[in-house]
Amino acid sequence: MSTFDARAWLVWLLAGGLLAIVAGNPLYLLLLLLISRIVALACAPLTGGGWRFPFWRVSLMILLFSTLFNMLTAHIGQTTLATLPAGWPLIGGPLTLEAALFGFVNGLRLITLLSFFLAFNAIVPVSELAGLTPRALHELGLVMLIAITYVPETARQFQRIREAQAIRGHRLSGLRDWQPVVIPLLIAGLERALNLSETMVARGYGSTVQVATPLRARLLLLLGLLLALAGALRLLWNTADGWWLLAGAALAIGGAYVVLSRLAQRSHYRPRRWRGGDTLLLLGALLPLLLMLPWPWWGRAVWGYSPYPRFAPPPFQLGAGLALLGLAVPALLALRGEEPSEVMV
Repeated sequence: MSTFDARAWLVWLLAGGLLAIVAGNPLYLLLLLLISRIVALACAPLTGGGWRFPFWRVSLMILLFSTLFNMLTAHIGQTTLATLPAGWPLIGGPLTLEAALFGFVNGLRLITLLSFFLAFNAIVPVSELAGLTPRALHELGLVMLIAITYVPETARQFQRIREAQAIRGHRLSGLRDWQPVVIPLLIAGLERALNLSETMVARGYGSTVQVATPLRARLLLLLGLLLALAGALRLLWNTADGWWLLAGAALAIGGAYVVLSRLAQRSHYRPRRWRGGDTLLLLGALLPLLLMLPWPWWGRAVWGYSPYPRFAPPPFQLGAGLALLGLAVPALLALRGEEPSEVMV
């Protein structure tokens, strides 16, 4: 079970992902990558055997590909490392240090974003993640929960079947040798689906009484769709007020979902209570986002960096680095032995 509330973790993910996208300075990206890995190690539950995502191998492949691809295709920069014949299509020309560094930064941004998503996926249980679904979309939340848990459960079942066959002396050397593994895996999947359907029927799923949609919800949905259409048309005409229309559309549709959510009843076995650790996690995630606002004494250009036209070491602002450390608050709380969130029975 996750130590902190899933809503706080969602804000942490959005903050880290947004910073990874906006920041172009490799020093800040490396710091974000380090923070996400530390948080994953400190807060993710310990698991036994089974398949694990090879993060560092995939990261190395992404960095090599992005660096080489940009260096071979973007012949821009003043620091020439080598020169390919100009007659070679696409890759012919000078290979510059600036182009390689630009590709490296883009690859680093991608693996930093991937690291935050992997940490969030490893820390937050799927059941709590599905619980964040609005009550008006409870059926979608159920489908999402079943779909997300299908692959991990199938992988664990596959691992158990392989271990059982290995104890019996079975070896996988050809296609026919996979039959004792695939057939039990399919049977186990069908049994799991049958048990799930019986459980849903026993709990009365699908037998609820149809409730009429309130007129207010219909009007809000209609208003939101009209505002969204008007905003899209205004943006096509290159007018700035289109964003305000889209914001109004989002508010109208959100209000409709609030009205519809009141009609759907949801029960909790042991609902979480918001605690002080959740507040600290939330504040730590919001701290670096505050520096992205257009303050008169702080510009957003601090996060950016460009190696063109000639390479120069990327700058590092101590204040920005300290603000990024706010994303490491959950790791610090976990190392202090923060107790799990209180539950309300």
